[in-house]
Amino acid sequence: MNQSKVRSVLSWVLVALVAAMFAMSGLAKLGGQMTEMFATWGYPPWFATLIGVAELAGAIGLLVPRTTRWAVYGLSAVMLGAAYTHIANGEGVEVLRPIVFIVVMWTALLLRGRAASA
Repeated sequence: MNQSKVRSVLSWVLVALVAAMFAMSGLAKLGGQMTEMFATWGYPPWFATLIGVAELAGAIGLLVPRTTRWAVYGLSAVMLGAAYTHIANGEGVEVLRPIVFIVVMWTALLLRGRAASA
């Protein structure tokens, strides 16, 4: 298997994993399981729904090659907001999860870009 093919397969695996995680997270927010947590952070209940929709749309967007880049941009913004929320609420170690998601998404995007141009 050539290097371009390996990068392509690796990018698809990373994208699929991250998309699954965002889909589960988005559905949990849409199902109301996180409304109370958002309230403890000072956000209104509708904000959890908004983030859930964004995460679910982003998960779908990650899986469509034409929209992957835009999904990474949007989900990165959501994850930066999550990182800020955790830091602002003294949940320092929780900031690692959104940072890891950002790193994995951008890694997959860069791998995909290199695989396409190779």
